[in-house]
Amino acid sequence: MKKLMKNKFKITVGATMFLCLMVSSCQQALDTAPLDTISPEFYYENEDQLKTALAGVYGIMTDTRSEEPLYAAAYISSMGTEGDDGYYRKGPERNIVGQFFYNASTPAISHLWEYLYKGINLANTLLERIDGAEIEDQKREIIRGEALFLRSYYYFLLVSNWGDVPLILESTKSAYNHQIARTPSKEVYEQITADMQKAYDLVETATEVGHGGRVNKSAVAGILARVYLYWAGYPLRNKAKYEDARTWALKVMQSDQHQLAPSFSQIFINYAQDKYNVKESIWEVEFAGNRTDRPRQAGLVGNYIGIRSTNDQIGNSNANVRAAARLYRLYGDGDKRRDWSIAPFEYIPIESTTRVNYDAANIWNRYAGKYRREYETVLPKSKGYTPINYPLLRYADVLLMFAEADNEFMGRPTPEAIDAVNEVRRRGYEVPLDVANPISDLGAEDTVDKFSFLQAIQDERSRELNFESLRRNDLIRWGIYLYSMKALATDYEQGSGVPSNALTVVPSLKYVNTKHLFWPIPTRELTVNKLLVQNPGW
Repeated sequence: MKKLMKNKFKITVGATMFLCLMVSSCQQALDTAPLDTISPEFYYENEDQLKTALAGVYGIMTDTRSEEPLYAAAYISSMGTEGDDGYYRKGPERNIVGQFFYNASTPAISHLWEYLYKGINLANTLLERIDGAEIEDQKREIIRGEALFLRSYYYFLLVSNWGDVPLILESTKSAYNHQIARTPSKEVYEQITADMQKAYDLVETATEVGHGGRVNKSAVAGILARVYLYWAGYPLRNKAKYEDARTWALKVMQSDQHQLAPSFSQIFINYAQDKYNVKESIWEVEFAGNRTDRPRQAGLVGNYIGIRSTNDQIGNSNANVRAAARLYRLYGDGDKRRDWSIAPFEYIPIESTTRVNYDAANIWNRYAGKYRREYETVLPKSKGYTPINYPLLRYADVLLMFAEADNEFMGRPTPEAIDAVNEVRRRGYEVPLDVANPISDLGAEDTVDKFSFLQAIQDERSRELNFESLRRNDLIRWGIYLYSMKALATDYEQGSGVPSNALTVVPSLKYVNTKHLFWPIPTRELTVNKLLVQNPGW
């Protein structure tokens, strides 16, 4: 079972800060009792306190006390992370990041910035005090590795979404003297990769950890591959980093600890049922319960992104994200991923358990279907909150990252890279993974050269990883974000039989321009930190 703990630390770059430790969330196997607010001078003294502090660093990903923070809500639904795989279904009059009529004062943007720096400050404090605790050296180093990695991961989310950001490697000790300039992205990436490489040597293997809710060597290596791919792409375009991405993806593949799960849909059913398959789901955000008890560990996966329902047996879902017709058409005949990733039915009436399949021509406004509340086992189901976990790194992603990095590094599609993509495709068609199959495998036209293979990989990432908060940044690093979003608008504007409720997405998509490649620095941060400079266009 998931162990529940609470830890929280108030921090905003440049804003008034409070030196306090507040326990907000936990991860499996971090088993310790909740604590009230306590000064750091009298904390971090033993193993239990270090575990509690580490749980607070993890908790940034799950805490629901802020308005729509990170993976509990905003980053999985309303912040446009689905890119051209889908769209936020409610009207463009809402100040939602995914609808592009947002600004530097939009709450979701300022809250995410705040929460990421809050997590960084918690990690900084833990790293500064960890050597003073009474704990076995081996356990100390594992905790150190996890804290280093989580700090780096939060910086990765910052630099990939905002560009240059303040790089702060010491904890906040005063509410004064917090005028901090933005650090060039290159330096931020250098720090991220250096710390993650240190973390790799310290944390346990995925097999030793035994579940995806805690950082392990494969998670570190896989995320490092992702970081290097971003560094190699827009805006820094350091092509030498493709070799590094290839190297770290290979570490996961050659560890002999991972393989694709036989069933694509079962991956997501597991997330709803508190089951773990670390061979496939290497790292995931853990949620627990339904918020009917005191701990606030439930999230909104399956509600904010799911199949719309008001039925208590199915589980209430606002279903804010619809899949794009482009994504539906991308799947080949026989690809089982399509009807799981994109709901093939809706509940009619919405308060019932009756499934009504969509008409075959209605591909414009189906719901994102990966996260389905009907599979939850925590009863009674909450009207809003769910225990469904959220994927951060799957083995399929590692295979596709290797294929992309290898293609760029070698300058051509190699047999190893083609096999990696075909393995992902074969699982989608539910055929043997290690046997060539003309139904599932890439065609000759997909492997003619480097460019055709890259296009095939881009499409395959869309089929496999849609609605996992990756597509927007993939499109940006490939340099095709603006084109892709405009193309999506044109598809809906000129499509045949597009229903009116789907056409509401067109005005916001047509508004996309170069300033949307990065989010604006929050207004309140600019107000209190005069050394910050706003991103272009905002």
